[in-house]
Amino acid sequence: MTTAHMDAIGIGWDVRGWQGNAQAVAVVGWQAREKQLHWLGVSSLFRLSSRVAPDLDALLRPALQDEMGLMQVLACPQLALGIDAPLAFPRALADLLGGRGAECAVPQREIDNPYAYRDCDRWLHQQYGKKPLSATFDRLGNNATLALSMLPRLADLQLVPTRIPEAERAVLEVYPALAKVGGKASVAREEIAAHLPVDLVPGTDPYDAALCALMALQYAAKGSVSLLPPLLGAPEGFPLDEGWVYHFARG
Repeated sequence: MTTAHMDAIGIGWDVRGWQGNAQAVAVVGWQAREKQLHWLGVSSLFRLSSRVAPDLDALLRPALQDEMGLMQVLACPQLALGIDAPLAFPRALADLLGGRGAECAVPQREIDNPYAYRDCDRWLHQQYGKKPLSATFDRLGNNATLALSMLPRLADLQLVPTRIPEAERAVLEVYPALAKVGGKASVAREEIAAHLPVDLVPGTDPYDAALCALMALQYAAKGSVSLLPPLLGAPEGFPLDEGWVYHFARG
């Protein structure tokens, strides 16, 4: 199956930090008329080269079989890259580092610490009772800084919704954990797992990359992938300067 007939393509990247040798990328396409998903490639675990600054090609090549497949993916007009890493830091942290920090009492709950968590993280915690890792208090800063440093090198993909509200060719932060029935090693929810490659193992980085790819695909297809749950964007009026974590709607 060539990618030339795909109406939308989603790329998923499970980030593993600057020196990480367990990067994983997955690519999935959608044919609207046939209402079919097509897995175009799922990488083995790999390490980004230290010889050149990584770009979109460096992410795609481990997942795709040949140069033609790479060119066809890059040419798709409705393309999205879903990244499992924070693509913004807390605004209070930026103020603190810039010498503009305000007084801050020790919060009773870690999730309420403005230097550790963003508005979107607190929204997820309130909505689902799930606390994401903090880019500043946990090791996630390793993953976040790598992903953020690559944004200018992701061809014409635009960061949504922080820099532009929506885009035909987009890069977005996604949260695969919310697509699962339990913890990190658990399987995806039934309505999502049915559309994953059968050889992927739950709890592995390629499995999470594939979940990211499905979320990116739903964004690229403007929510028209009827086989998948809706993708939730930010509520109306939500402050977007700290970004948003896109995720599949839960029943």
